Amino acid sequence: MVELLVVIIIIGILAAFAIPIYLNQQAKAADSAAQSDAMNLGIQIRIAFDEDTTTVVVDDDTVDGNNVYTINGTPVLGVSPGVELVTFEGGSSPEDWCVQLKHPKGYVSNNPGVRFDSQHGYVENAAC
Repeated sequence: MVELLVVIIIIGILAAFAIPIYLNQQAKAADSAAQSDAMNLGIQIRIAFDEDTTTVVVDDDTVDGNNVYTINGTPVLGVSPGVELVTFEGGSSPEDWCVQLKHPKGYVSNNPGVRFDSQHGYVENAAC
């Protein structure tokens, strides 16, 4: 009987360490998804400006039941689960634009989110 109690206590202690680590990994995965989408969408925006430098419009939409990012109405990239498009600013100039995404379950990608802009050319944890 005592042995069973000891085993249950040991399992409880191990669970107390494992559960927070698991939850932390989920939040990091959400952050990575938002950062990856921001990087890939930023590259697609640069390509759109290279192809046609007039105006670029970025939106998220549903095409054939799949959530996708669209540029000028054309689907260019699938939306990672849970990632939300917050804003796209400055679509009339290839030198001055910014796209901001967020993931509600992430640590840094939740508030204010992550952005990719033409000025810096990399993903950072900030708002546009």
